[in-house]
Amino acid sequence: MSLSRRQFLSRTSTSALAVPILVTAGADLCEAAPAPASDVDLSMGFPEGAIRLCFNENTLGPSQKAIAGAMAAVPDSYRYALSALLRPFLAKYHGLEKEWILMGNGSTEVLTLTPIAFMRNGGNVVGTLETWDEMLAIADNMGKTVKRVNLLKQKSYAYDIDGMLAAVDSDTRLFMVISPNNPTGSCVGYPDLKKIADTLPKKVLFVIDEAYADYLPDGKTAIDLIREGYRNVLVTRTFSKAHALAGLRCGYGMAHPDVLEEIKKFGCGPGSINLAVFGAVQGSLDDPAHTERSRAHVRAAHSYYEQQCKKLGLEFVAGPSPFCLIGVGEGKGKAVQNELRKQKIFINDGGHWHLPGFIRVSYGRENENQAFFNGLTSVMQGKT
Repeated sequence: MSLSRRQFLSRTSTSALAVPILVTAGADLCEAAPAPASDVDLSMGFPEGAIRLCFNENTLGPSQKAIAGAMAAVPDSYRYALSALLRPFLAKYHGLEKEWILMGNGSTEVLTLTPIAFMRNGGNVVGTLETWDEMLAIADNMGKTVKRVNLLKQKSYAYDIDGMLAAVDSDTRLFMVISPNNPTGSCVGYPDLKKIADTLPKKVLFVIDEAYADYLPDGKTAIDLIREGYRNVLVTRTFSKAHALAGLRCGYGMAHPDVLEEIKKFGCGPGSINLAVFGAVQGSLDDPAHTERSRAHVRAAHSYYEQQCKKLGLEFVAGPSPFCLIGVGEGKGKAVQNELRKQKIFINDGGHWHLPGFIRVSYGRENENQAFFNGLTSVMQGKT
């Protein structure tokens, strides 16, 4: 019943020939090829010509092998995909046993089920204020106490590790960090991750969302804590970012099987992924060069944004991830967002993350990044 990645991809060779090459060696990393003409409306409500820099999407597009895998699977899409059968591929990829992996409809499914699983009988959660907070929001909606500790503004919005640990008490059940953080790009290095894991009481589940970890330089991450035997650590990853499969929805959690069994009581079942993503994931894992191209694109975009912000005299806050914060003036984030929308440029108001003086911008293709700064310059100079 199980199909090896090599066997699967060998069956897709014909499909691969029919797939347009979105990213090729030597191609401009900021210019993905246009999609073939189709009558299908994929605008998602955006106007024609919109520049979408608001979802932290990988504008390089998926790996050619991922597209081939997805296309090969579509004719059989009358079948259900059995998500557990993807675990061996990820187990090999990360050097874990398959029982330590749980598939989800994006890492969001794993994360939002975690407070339901571990706080249904009470307790509180410790997290950060200026962060992606859907897991924390679930705890809020459950009526649980959520302790949000501010990032350290004076230290480029670094995590206040000591402050967060000080917030832990006898009722704490979950402790969450996102590294790299969305929207600040702040990272928690391995020494601090280990410090947290060693300090937390064993009954507290340490949750680390590593959605953007593929953009980190090589080195230890939170997954190493799991390899080292920590039983109260949950790490989540996704194929939405560096692998550019956001629209197919596939993520996963890694933890001791006892932790995953608790989450499985409430979701992440066999049907959490679809057959197209079943093929796309195998293709994507077989193409590490695409991930490196994604990293190179983000490094180049980061440098460009930093230079342009310096020219405009605007604060630039960013880490290794595919987005940045740009300071536009106290409380002006929403107004700048609205003015850019008039130019069909879509970005985010930092107020969503309690940073109303900023806008968050996802790195796009080269021409999109240039258009964004042309638009931002006109807005900041009052020419709109």
